[in-house]
Amino acid sequence: MTVEVTELAEEHESSLRALFVAEGMGPHAEALLDHRYRPYERLYVALAGSAVVGFVEGMFTDREIFGSGEFPPPRARIVQLVVAVHSRRTGIGSALVGRFAIDAEATRLDSLVLYPEPDRADVRRAFFHHCGMRPVTGTPLLGARLDTIRTALVSRS
Repeated sequence: MTVEVTELAEEHESSLRALFVAEGMGPHAEALLDHRYRPYERLYVALAGSAVVGFVEGMFTDREIFGSGEFPPPRARIVQLVVAVHSRRTGIGSALVGRFAIDAEATRLDSLVLYPEPDRADVRRAFFHHCGMRPVTGTPLLGARLDTIRTALVSRS
């Protein structure tokens, strides 16, 4: 499947809503679309034709302090990653993380963190491990340097 990863635009909204409804996240759709006007939020979609089959939400201004100095702020942080159930294991999640990492690196950041969602935690942790991310000592976070993520994703494509 060929996908294009691009920043969320108005023409993607109805297809993104459909993805959220299909993934049981319908109530989250409206709140999320309102967030797109926050300058610190970064919203990307993966498109198969005109259909949104994946989504990543994050920020390039994470300054939250946590116990480990391993990935100090400022850094990028992924808040949410969603891939349509019928499109999983096709490289869409990796493409979304890759685009997010490239754009974060272009803003002169050097690391990325995230809090893995508890739903299907083992599958999610395995996916982010595939992307080069590891547990951050003393925290519930996963993290990696952006160059590590880029290398991990290139070596697996």
